[in-house]
Amino acid sequence: MARYLIGLFFWINTSLGGTVALCPAALAQDEPLVENNAEPWQIKADRIEYDQAQDEYVATGQVSIVRQERTLTADKVRLNQKTGEALADGHVRLLSDSDILSGSRLELNLNDETGVLTDGNVFISKNHLYLSGRKIRKTGLQSYAAEQISITSCPGPDPDWEITGKDFKVTIEGYGSAKHTALWAGKIPVLYSPYLFFPVKLKRQSGLLMPEFGYSDRKGSQYLQPVYWAIDESSDATFYSHFMSERGLRNGIEYRYVLDEDSKGAAFAEGFQDRKIDDGQGDNSRRWGYEDDGALRENQDRYWFRMKHDQNFGGDWTAKLDLDVVSDQDYLHEFKSGYDGFDETRAYFQDTFGRDLDDYNDPIRVNRLNVNRTWTQYSFNGDLRWNDNVIKRRQGSEDDTLQQLPSLSLDGARQALGNTPLYYGLASSYTHFYRIDGTRGQRADIYPRVYYPFDLFQALSIEPSVGVRQTAWHIDKYESEPDHGRYDLYRAIYDFQLDTSTEFYRIYDLGLAGADRVKHAIVPEVLYEYTPDEDQSDYPQFDTIDRIEPKNLITYGVTNTFTARLPGPAKDARQFRYIEFLRFKLSQSFDINKHNEGDPEPFSYISAELDLIPGRYVSMNSDAQWSVYDSQFESLNTALSLWNTRGDRLTADYRYTRENSDKSQVGVHTLRLDGEFQVTEKWRLRAGYEYNYFDDLEIERLIGFSYQAFCWGVTADYSVQEDNQQFAVKFNLVGLGAMGQ
Repeated sequence: MARYLIGLFFWINTSLGGTVALCPAALAQDEPLVENNAEPWQIKADRIEYDQAQDEYVATGQVSIVRQERTLTADKVRLNQKTGEALADGHVRLLSDSDILSGSRLELNLNDETGVLTDGNVFISKNHLYLSGRKIRKTGLQSYAAEQISITSCPGPDPDWEITGKDFKVTIEGYGSAKHTALWAGKIPVLYSPYLFFPVKLKRQSGLLMPEFGYSDRKGSQYLQPVYWAIDESSDATFYSHFMSERGLRNGIEYRYVLDEDSKGAAFAEGFQDRKIDDGQGDNSRRWGYEDDGALRENQDRYWFRMKHDQNFGGDWTAKLDLDVVSDQDYLHEFKSGYDGFDETRAYFQDTFGRDLDDYNDPIRVNRLNVNRTWTQYSFNGDLRWNDNVIKRRQGSEDDTLQQLPSLSLDGARQALGNTPLYYGLASSYTHFYRIDGTRGQRADIYPRVYYPFDLFQALSIEPSVGVRQTAWHIDKYESEPDHGRYDLYRAIYDFQLDTSTEFYRIYDLGLAGADRVKHAIVPEVLYEYTPDEDQSDYPQFDTIDRIEPKNLITYGVTNTFTARLPGPAKDARQFRYIEFLRFKLSQSFDINKHNEGDPEPFSYISAELDLIPGRYVSMNSDAQWSVYDSQFESLNTALSLWNTRGDRLTADYRYTRENSDKSQVGVHTLRLDGEFQVTEKWRLRAGYEYNYFDDLEIERLIGFSYQAFCWGVTADYSVQEDNQQFAVKFNLVGLGAMGQ
């Protein structure tokens, strides 16, 4: 191995002080302090002496040794040129990138930056962690170890929290571990763990996540501990155990993966043996079941599997898989909140895949595989859809739930018909309907439509259109349907529409709320629809396509819109932004068939729709139906949101649907209020309330808070849902609490 002599260059600033640059030269036998072509360390001090016999430099008084992003300062440093060993004493401070080591004494090898820090403190900037120990070993450029250590992200001599432990090891941009660890809140020990993992980097890292504690009437005392595993760059998993003193131990796994830029998936599974059942005996239904579904829950084996996957095959072919299999109708209601609850899963799927889950209290769960391709004017969808009726499956009763195995559709967007003034569109489908009990069969349906749009006097838009629907069935099995001995059936039926509309508008120069102009547009429209009356009693009935109701209907309405024009950047005043801040629509229908038949109520409900965004921090969406015969609302739904830049938010959701006299339409009358308020920089309060006026029943009360200090935080929620009270608390230790996120 070639050896080099270290050349010394002195720049004398005073008679006692100076700077030394240590750099390689191509001479002689001594081991170099740094490898060839590496940037040398530079020493600066009040006094620099050289001991030729030991080949050592002794620097005293404001010593500074610098190379690139690393700086060592001390009162005195003894540096061996041959070995690269440095011994620093007094007010020692080593700045390595953005991490800081300080102590009374440091033995350091400048070549590999390993050594021992005495009475030391280490600040790891990436996670804002402070490490303190009597002897801290620097085992590499980005790794440390100690026999005894204390860890915190709180600055100062009396931290709000710290973790003490033994046999400590940590790698920056890696992870840390310690044995026999204790969590201290100030001077009070609150938690012991025989072993602790934690990440010390911004990227994903395996380790324990922060646990969740709680208590509820149904589950008893609770402790949920997640463990995160960063498998590789494109996949990870979370394992968790949920201890419930009343119900047992529930275990689960969440697996997430990315195959390429457009292909990804996530599969979650969990299960446990429940100690409690809803067998209808005593108060078991009230305590361990939910009485509003009208079904018992006698099973103890309980589970939930859900999965979503997106796959890009290339050539504009894509596939989407949605699976949702649950053991019983109560499971998702029971485990709605928490780390692994329904709400968290639903939010994750919506954010990651843009697809929702069926509501938590829906006993029919949709499982679907969809294959899709879109062309310029056409689109293809192929579905395998299984609707899992949880109650009927669990009870083993007759199950007539309809499945589509498969359902294929080819649709054509509205487009010009050659060089003619006509346009056409197409809807076509083939479906194989299957169910365990009930009529099964196949159906092909093709529904082309031709349009002829034109303007009258350049003021009135008129568009007549004609559609012809042709449907063919092949029945595999008749059951509870009229069996005419005919298994192949065909139907053809046409319909006619005439759509007319016009627009009036005016532009106002208002100069309000940053807008220089506001456009008010009024669009009245009239739609006439006609479908002849045909006897369709011989046909099977799988869904709405199988019964085309006769129609002789006039629908009229008017839409008001207000659109604001906002000037663009000052550097380009020709650019504008347009915001439709108000839309209000009224419509009603008149049924000519009902009128001809002497029906006393030929007019439909008056329908109203309102979308309002009057400012940057307000939005409201409403729809309503008003009965002109009963002079009351048939339905009224309103969602209102208020927020500000500070982070406060208030939402109100009101839902009302009148119950029909024949009970064919279920009544709904609920109000949901949610609020979050940033009381101070550290304190945040939230509250929720939901009431069912129709059943005179309080659905939920929720109150909670979050406190976020500089180095720690806590979140607590108390909720009451029907007969269940629940309390949950989560702690966040800055630097440790975001593991796996």
